[in-house]
Amino acid sequence: MKKHVLLFALLFPAVLMQAQLQQIIHQSFALDEMNEINLDLYGEYEIEMWPGSEILTETKIKLTNAKNSILKYLIENKRYAVKLDTIDERIVTLLSSDQERRAIKTSKGTCVEEISIRIFMPDFFEKKTEKNWVRSKPLVTKED
Repeated sequence: MKKHVLLFALLFPAVLMQAQLQQIIHQSFALDEMNEINLDLYGEYEIEMWPGSEILTETKIKLTNAKNSILKYLIENKRYAVKLDTIDERIVTLLSSDQERRAIKTSKGTCVEEISIRIFMPDFFEKKTEKNWVRSKPLVTKED
């Protein structure tokens, strides 16, 4: 009996760990001569300043009650992808590819999805509003 209890105690944490899938996606975006960045991201995110010249994103995905093949499918179909869209000559928007994020249903029921996004913003940008960042010293062209 003691052997069965010991075996159960050793295997139970492994079963729990398999129930949650986790993946981290990193993306980088060159800003070139952009003066303004608008944010249009699904869900909550946090911004950290860094000394680089590109925007970096780190998307952490945790799925509970789903198989690895489902997570792989969702990533391949850009559910968690972030893209950079040019709005004007010097203005871009950083946005989520999938703005809808419908519930994920499996044979085991509805999947619980936890997503957190960290944005590493170049330190030469300043916060104008929560969703709008501007270059502290705007670049000008010869035409300006």
